[in-house]
Amino acid sequence: MRLFKGLTFFSFFAIVTFSYTIIAAQKKSISKNVWGKKQLTTIPKYRIISNDTATVKELIYESVGYGDLPKTEVFAYYATPGTINHNAQLDKNLPAIVFVHGGGGKAFREFAYLWAQRGYAVIAMDLAGNGKDGKRLPLGGPDQDPRKKFTNIDSALNQQWVYHAVYNVALAHSLILSFKEVDKNNTGIIGISWGGFLTCISAGLDYRYKAAVPVYGCGYYFDTGGLNYRANLNKLSKTSSERWIKQYDPSNFISQSKAKFLWITGAKDQHFNPSMFSRTYNDVLSNSNFRIISDIPHGHFEGATPNEIAAFMNRYLKNDSYQLPYIKSISNHTNSYTAIVSSTEPIVEATLCFTKDSTTKFEKRVWNTLPAHIDNKTISVQLPEGVTLWMLNIKDAKGMIVSSKYFFN
Repeated sequence: MRLFKGLTFFSFFAIVTFSYTIIAAQKKSISKNVWGKKQLTTIPKYRIISNDTATVKELIYESVGYGDLPKTEVFAYYATPGTINHNAQLDKNLPAIVFVHGGGGKAFREFAYLWAQRGYAVIAMDLAGNGKDGKRLPLGGPDQDPRKKFTNIDSALNQQWVYHAVYNVALAHSLILSFKEVDKNNTGIIGISWGGFLTCISAGLDYRYKAAVPVYGCGYYFDTGGLNYRANLNKLSKTSSERWIKQYDPSNFISQSKAKFLWITGAKDQHFNPSMFSRTYNDVLSNSNFRIISDIPHGHFEGATPNEIAAFMNRYLKNDSYQLPYIKSISNHTNSYTAIVSSTEPIVEATLCFTKDSTTKFEKRVWNTLPAHIDNKTISVQLPEGVTLWMLNIKDAKGMIVSSKYFFN
């Protein structure tokens, strides 16, 4: 039996088994993270650099040293309903969002403004050592060169990008929690791509988050299907590769999180494939929501703007009565599947999304859809012959769409 060209079932099984054995041993050997709980909850010094009339504030906060620099500085945008409306009376007991950009990204003013419009305090920081103009800060930390995210694992800890990035996200969270207008019990984190990677780590390390939305980014970089990132790890020595995995892979941290999760991704995402993604969300102990879009482009704006994110955050950070539909269970009756849905609104559409493709690269697979049968809150569907990977998408009367987990046949 052959799964992929040149790869027998038994060799594939051996690779997967070996990977699981390696990571199990690595997880068992971890006694503490490289950041330290006290450091992650430190409130940083900061200064506002924008004028008093700015709708979105610009600020600089201090962070850990970098190389010969005893400290670094991080640029961030901060906005609230009060700042964008020039009305401080609006800023009381605000839920808060920490927004984390991905590779090639920056501190996004537009997302700070968007979430302030939605009634949140929000901080969006730069993780490449740059200011708002994209130029290096005099005390900026490491840049986000994708190669250096892996190859500097043998450098001093304070020269490693992931170390700085996780630290800077935690400091941004501590800073926003220190503001008097923010409700200390209702903060969430949203991260795109590498920001999703950081969200998975941060939600596991930082117990103060109540809700988390990793978009695209996940853990299990050593997964056999994660060809892009395995290639980077394979360029390292065995010892260095194992060190990176042990020190930074989100699979070491995310199971510690008590936050509620909404997972958003594309089934054909070229960076974070379904195998990596599903292994990561299966490590989360609490119930999760999913929004899996087969053909969503991999980008900041595409990943940050689905309406389901706001609905999810409103539910858990604002105690909104509306709740995204949730697939409580799916049972199998000889390829006829029945899903039981929990929903505050009627279900108006249900779709089976599936692929029969078994090519090596997930992003090359062709996806098809078929309508599923709806009987109130029960969804039923017959799985076509030859399906290798599938999920359900359901839409409620508010137009919100959620997905089931991936199912691998």
